[in-house]
Amino acid sequence: MFGGTGFFGRRLVQRVVAEGASVRVAVRHSERARSILDAVDPDRVTILRADVRDQASVAAAVAGADAVVNAVSASV
Repeated sequence: MFGGTGFFGRRLVQRVVAEGASVRVAVRHSERARSILDAVDPDRVTILRADVRDQASVAAAVAGADAVVNAVSASV
């Protein structure tokens, strides 16, 4: 999931995890992501660094995924 630490994305991560799925959250600032997602089961959430403006990092983030969600509202 891209944008998984934003207003909408954070809630979507919580919902997907509550339904029993595991989620990879692709973020630009991985050091802040864990504190933002602190209420979510850490065994079901993997945080990885990626930038939606960088094709290689996007490709690495989605490799092997069953589904991809883009919840990015701005890529400043």
